[in-house]
Amino acid sequence: MESNCELSCIGCVGFIGLGIMGKPMAENLIRAGHKMCVWNRTESKCESMVAIGADMLRSPGDVAAHGPDVIFICVTNTEDVKEILFSEKGIAKSAKQGLIVVDHSTIDAKEAAGFADCLAGHGVKYLDAPVSGGDVGAKAGTLSIMVGGDEGAYQTVRPMLEVMGKEINYMGESGMGQVTKSCNQVMVSCNLMGVCEAMMLAKKSGLDLDKMIRAVSGGAAGSWSLSNLGPKIKDSDWAPGFMVKDILKDLGFVSHLSQVSHAPLTGTSMVETLFQVLAAEGEGELGTQALAKVYEKLGGFEFTK
Repeated sequence: MESNCELSCIGCVGFIGLGIMGKPMAENLIRAGHKMCVWNRTESKCESMVAIGADMLRSPGDVAAHGPDVIFICVTNTEDVKEILFSEKGIAKSAKQGLIVVDHSTIDAKEAAGFADCLAGHGVKYLDAPVSGGDVGAKAGTLSIMVGGDEGAYQTVRPMLEVMGKEINYMGESGMGQVTKSCNQVMVSCNLMGVCEAMMLAKKSGLDLDKMIRAVSGGAAGSWSLSNLGPKIKDSDWAPGFMVKDILKDLGFVSHLSQVSHAPLTGTSMVETLFQVLAAEGEGELGTQALAKVYEKLGGFEFTK
């Protein structure tokens, strides 16, 4: 974490979107000493932030009008971001010159670049800065944050990003943060599919799952998914840190990017299909580790039996 002197170079900040990821990220910024104003579509999600010193406002435009130097956004999809930025009660209508918008949402890369262009006309700099690390990383302040956009704006907000994450990287021009996140989701999804298959093989072969996870975690097979989601799969704990419906949204961006880039992603297409099966069965709000439920059906077994 940066020194208090460095952090104090930024005055009030705004935070829009207080869901599974946004709320702990915002809390970490307040704990670091930032005065904050917040908005969330569901007002009740602001109450805990008000309790620790944030001001709750009535619209994204009100957040901008409050005069923050930086506004962070962490919402679900491209259309949500567009509304927050450009609606009648959006940020662009009330933004002061020099405002920096840091968008932690995972959205379409081309749209992100377009948002940066549009906001530049209002004297606002926009950074696409998607994150990885789940709710565990958001709470611990250990997220990976991949940033595209104006490099000077990135350097200005980097001390605050370091409050929320431990691996912070500038990826290039607007949209490149989102391209990086798509690459991340390819690897996360395919790795999780491998974890599920390995755990099914272990279970059906009579191997103790705890021993298997421990034995392979220190070698080449070790991964975040194995260490964090493997034990949850073993216990059939499907509580979401990141929901099935959200990984499907992200994989939709991956699919589009692969098409325009002429990059066939065969493994990613396979795991996307498996997640679609899970969502079609009404399991879209379970955690992504619930991919293992598809394998339970395919293999005719249950991990807890």
